[in-house]
Formats: sequence, C-alpha cells, structure tokens
Amino acid sequence: MIRDRAKPWAVAAALIFPSACLAHGEGEPGPNGGEIRMPGAFHVEVRQQDDALMVYLLNMQFEDPRVADSSVKAVLEQNGEAVELPCRVANGPQAFRCPLPDGATLTRGTLAIDASRAGRPADPAHYELPLAWSGAAGR
Repeated sequence: MIRDRAKPWAVAAALIFPSACLAHGEGEPGPNGGEIRMPGAFHVEVRQQDDALMVYLLNMQFEDPRVADSSVKAVLEQNGEAVELPCRVANGPQAFRCPLPDGATLTRGTLAIDASRAGRPADPAHYELPLAWSGAAGR
C-alpha cells in the first residue's frame, strides 16, 4: 500500500528534477570523453578509439584511473551473438584497451563491462550502443 502511494511521487520527482535521474555523471562525458557508469564503488568510463574500446576505471571523484590489481572483461552483443573482447592494459594511459573484432561496429547492440578496480569487484556496467559521448571532449 505504501509503495503504491510512493510511485506518483517518484514519477513527479523524475519530471521535476531530471538531472537527479542521471546520477554519477551519466548525463555528460567523462574526463576522457567517454560514457560513464557506476556499477559499484568506482566509475567505469568507456570510449571508442579507432578500432578499440578504451576502458577507464575511475574513483568516486572521476579521477585516478587505475590498472594495478584491476581487470576488465568486455562483452559486445549484436544480432543475438555475444563476443568477448580481449582487454589488455593499454600502453600509455592508465586504461584498458579492448580491440573490436574485424568488421564490428559500435552502431547497435549492447556492451557489458565486468570490471574490478584495485581488487574491488562491481556489478557489470551496461551500455546501449552507439555510445553517447565517444569522441566528445572531457568533462
């Protein structure tokens, strides 16, 4: 009964304060120009760079990308087929680079990133394709 009364208030709040619904930076590009999700106690930022995905594991303040004691598993799903991308620590930036399979594009489908940052696991981060901010300037 209480839940039924709370639903109209939740809808009204979402209409009045839409920016609150895009919590944790999901409504704007991340510091590396990518799309942000918060699957746990850290942020995951993903952006396309040429024929690969760059994945940044950021702290709660969208800073300090970390690869030490961290891991990334990326799964691209298109046309009912799921393909795991081989993610490795990138040369240069504190990020993971996940090359796309030959002929793959990020124009449709979904992307799931299963990551741990500095030994701390999180739930998978899900992205609808195309990515909203790939190639956009930073925050």
